[in-house]
Amino acid sequence: MISQIFLIAKTICVAFSISISRLNLILSTLRHRLTYRAVPDAQNIVIIGASFAGYQAARDLSNAVPAGYRVIIIEKNSHFQFTWVFPRMCVVGGHEHKALIPYGPYLTGAPRGSYEWISGRVSKIEAEEKGGSIQLSSGENIEYAYLILATGAEAGAPSRLGKESKKDAIQVFKTEQERLKAAKDVVVIGGGAAGVEIAGDAKAAYPEKNVTLVHSRSALLNTFGPKLQKLAASELEKLGVNIILQERLREVDDATGDVVLKSGKKITCDCLIKCVGQKANSDLLTEISPSSILPSGHVKVLPTLQIADPSHGNIFAIGDVTDAPIKNGRSAVEQGQLVSRNVVRAIKEQKLLDYHPQWWEGLTEVTLGLRKKVAYLNDGSAEMIFSTSTKDPALRSAQCWRLFGVKPYEDPSETAANKRRD
Repeated sequence: MISQIFLIAKTICVAFSISISRLNLILSTLRHRLTYRAVPDAQNIVIIGASFAGYQAARDLSNAVPAGYRVIIIEKNSHFQFTWVFPRMCVVGGHEHKALIPYGPYLTGAPRGSYEWISGRVSKIEAEEKGGSIQLSSGENIEYAYLILATGAEAGAPSRLGKESKKDAIQVFKTEQERLKAAKDVVVIGGGAAGVEIAGDAKAAYPEKNVTLVHSRSALLNTFGPKLQKLAASELEKLGVNIILQERLREVDDATGDVVLKSGKKITCDCLIKCVGQKANSDLLTEISPSSILPSGHVKVLPTLQIADPSHGNIFAIGDVTDAPIKNGRSAVEQGQLVSRNVVRAIKEQKLLDYHPQWWEGLTEVTLGLRKKVAYLNDGSAEMIFSTSTKDPALRSAQCWRLFGVKPYEDPSETAANKRRD
């Protein structure tokens, strides 16, 4: 009990500290807006990728970049993809667009000329002794003085979509919904957060269907504490989800579609959902710095978030593409903030700061069926769970839209397109 009281007190202190930091950021942003002057021959700070880590770095850098430099953000997706709600959108229809947030307003307020946004895909990085260049799939080359890799990870639905346009992304959601709706026997492979959420949502939405969740470890959500593990298992079992632990997928029977596990156990299946096997998008670095790529495919970074290759001190990596221990939106935002400070410090030839993952970055929210959501905190000495009921099928989508400066759920690009048609 005492340890939980301390945890609550620590959480309040963290919230206060974050509020102070945000106030300081607002003040420094105002000063920067008054003093920054764009120049025609500015050196480029290139950010590849604009999910949580890259988008935050873009915002902070565009509001802090010294004169003589500008930020170039290269993002392949047309909209910010709010991955936390993807499992829900693969089950519940009519809300798919809420997971796809228009880019742009989050950078509103940055001085004119401090950044440029490019919609495109990077095909190659060429590094030189000082600086380097990136090549877009269009063939355009862009030189950089500093490079930030924020390319994330890839996987299939429900964890990721693999689509760049809003239209195609929505179609993935609808296809998954139809697959689930038509099925009788659903098998989910992987008992991490995405697997637990989609298994719970599927069984809650379709109680008559058989839903089986297969996980290779001895407990669901094995990277979290025992309290959350037990609660997740209990809630899924109440819903009627069949949980199989310490098993792996061996093969899928081509004739029947049934699942065969490593033990030889066979499970009837007409809808297989894989929530395993995310792959770090580190291919761009393999040619110029193979030594910085770990066997897992993640980019090894120094505490300063520079890649672990002394010959490329001007290249940084943040977010899910790295070997950072915590992989979620909060951790990604913290890395985005720190890397922006370090790039500015590097320009000014100041000592770089180290990234130290904090316990509160691991704050996790997990849905357990359509009506229940839990928040989980663990500081290493105590763990706490806050359970709440929820009626919003889109979960926290509206909050994320507001965070990025967009009114839920108004997409300016669609409004402009409708006006042109009129």
